[in-house]
Amino acid sequence: HLERNRLVLTCMAEGSWPLEFKWIHNDTEITRFSLEYRYLIPSLDRSHAGFYRCIVRNRVGALLQRRTEVQVAYMGSFEEGERTQAVSQGEGAVIPAPRIRCFPQPQVTWFRDGRKIPPSSRIAITLDNTLVILSTVAPDAGRYYVQAVNDKNGENKTGQPITLSPVIILIFNIFFQYCKSVLFCVCVCVYIIL
Repeated sequence: HLERNRLVLTCMAEGSWPLEFKWIHNDTEITRFSLEYRYLIPSLDRSHAGFYRCIVRNRVGALLQRRTEVQVAYMGSFEEGERTQAVSQGEGAVIPAPRIRCFPQPQVTWFRDGRKIPPSSRIAITLDNTLVILSTVAPDAGRYYVQAVNDKNGENKTGQPITLSPVIILIFNIFFQYCKSVLFCVCVCVYIIL
């Protein structure tokens, strides 16, 4: 069922009149006994999801009907998360999908700079929609985001972008080599002077 739609639950029963009906939602009584055999929800929301039962009674006794499940399709908003991620070039990048409350679970698609990311031998999407990039390279830099679609109600949402920046190790290695040379020169000069 979709949020904001109207829902009517009907309790079918036969027996000696007058029949009285009471409705239960998730083991909590939501009506008193009355002659009304229907339960109306004028505008569904996710709080209406769960199990409903009807109790029917007359002067002879009472009968608890089989329970029926009401599922309500909805889609919340993405939770805020990490906005940037740096990874050393050649290392793996793991980018978890931002969390979103949704029923049923949404179909999630990853994008980089506006283009859909297809899985490959280097890029995988796990069952929990985490994007995994093996052995990152400079062209992997960019803005990554997810789009979630609720197949039941057709709603879709786009998450905040996450900027991935592969850091080039070569620059650090050159700088480190330079520092070692200067340090060696300083050590040798100090030793010669003494």
